[in-house]
Amino acid sequence: MKCINFRNLRGSFHFSEGFNLVLGPNGVGKTSLLEAIAYLSVPRSFRGVRDYALVKWGERHFFLEARITRMETPINLTAYVEIDERGNTAKKIFKKDGRSLRTYQDVFNTFVVLSFSSREHAFVDGPPAERRKFFDWALSLLDGEYFSLLSEYKKLLKEKKILLQGKGDPLPINRMMSRYVDGLVKKRSEFVSLINTKIKYDFLPGGFKLSYRPNVPDGKTLLNLSRKEMEMGRVSFGPHRDRFDLLLGGKPVKLFASEGQKRRIHLAIVLFVRDLLERKLQDSPVMVLDEPFVYLDREGIEGVIKSLRGQTFVSATRRPDIPVEWEEIPLR
Repeated sequence: MKCINFRNLRGSFHFSEGFNLVLGPNGVGKTSLLEAIAYLSVPRSFRGVRDYALVKWGERHFFLEARITRMETPINLTAYVEIDERGNTAKKIFKKDGRSLRTYQDVFNTFVVLSFSSREHAFVDGPPAERRKFFDWALSLLDGEYFSLLSEYKKLLKEKKILLQGKGDPLPINRMMSRYVDGLVKKRSEFVSLINTKIKYDFLPGGFKLSYRPNVPDGKTLLNLSRKEMEMGRVSFGPHRDRFDLLLGGKPVKLFASEGQKRRIHLAIVLFVRDLLERKLQDSPVMVLDEPFVYLDREGIEGVIKSLRGQTFVSATRRPDIPVEWEEIPLR
């Protein structure tokens, strides 16, 4: 990536292809700058806030434009987001070289960015849905078949919800769902096994494990629960209720790990997804790390930096006391 122009932030920025360190005190817009870069790839805030919270105060829209170079090919990428008077997103338009991109998958495939924020605690400390959402996102990017299975499952899930609200029998829908249930459980299990056996970084705490607990083990079990689901009158069983739990020494990370250990585990999983995407795409994803060193000691900071490569953006209030060739971007 060669240049990004943020019209609603601070004009034009030209970034190097290596390590970019965004420096400045709190409140000067470091996170906004990194968030804008990440938004051009994954059209949502990496802090988990809604679009209206990203718009400049007093305005109803924002516009981003980037000139990127990928595989030696220059690409012009733009994003226009408009908010209505109630704070809902009214328009969200992404274009590549002036032509609209139809899906968010197309947006990501055009500009591949992975993000991490030390301010984002939901992945570790939040409910199971937060981790499930992350792993669904990661697997959908890595595996086209998984994306198709998940999409079809979600369509049937909506139909079943309406059916159960009308006191209908979910068995016919569950029959259609069963193959998608089998596929999702299998692929999720394989991915968790891959993480537990292959993830290795110097900064990762020893004893870390990702536990996967399917809500139903297979499609046949879902069929057998159809009558119970009808009696309950709500969608109660299936992969949409699966659990991904983080463990450290066999204990829940959210309860027993320090803040530094939590951030190391979260960042390690993001970097592992980067490694897998890099092999799939034959191209290094851009990394956006917002205040990654906040909870880390010197050993942890050194371990994280050693694990970085390719074009990377890191925000910090001061330069790390570790010898690294950073391209500094001072904000005041």
